[in-house]
Amino acid sequence: MVAWILSGFTEPLHQAVRAVLLGLGAIFMWMCKQGPLSQVVSLPESHRQIPAEVFGGSLLRGAYRFGFELGTGVRTYVPSPAPYILILAIVLARLSLANTLLVGLGFGLGRAIPLMLQVSATSQQRFSHEFLQGTSTVAPTVTALLVFVGGISFV
Repeated sequence: MVAWILSGFTEPLHQAVRAVLLGLGAIFMWMCKQGPLSQVVSLPESHRQIPAEVFGGSLLRGAYRFGFELGTGVRTYVPSPAPYILILAIVLARLSLANTLLVGLGFGLGRAIPLMLQVSATSQQRFSHEFLQGTSTVAPTVTALLVFVGGISFV
């Protein structure tokens, strides 16, 4: 909602200027999370991991609570530049409130689908070592690129 309200301030900017700002912002955010600035510039995030106790009672309730805490940024690390690029795209695209809510819902579903697939999988051994260790930079980069392409199509 805050990003949508702030998008009103970008109305005087020409469409090409907003597209360039989105492109430069996306590159900067990628560089801060995955690139050469990752050890130099820290983007805002909560540096508290979601505890295992969240899943203590019910797996379904735990998955819902995990998704809520992850999606709202209450506590967790942000391994990908995608959420930052999405906020920037919402600010620069000047979407309607309904479209902004749909974008947020779509992003939330996109973040939830891998977890839902794991919960429904018959074999819990499908996670790769790289995913569990968070050492792969390919997935966050691809996610950020997809969010950028979607955002630039709105601008």
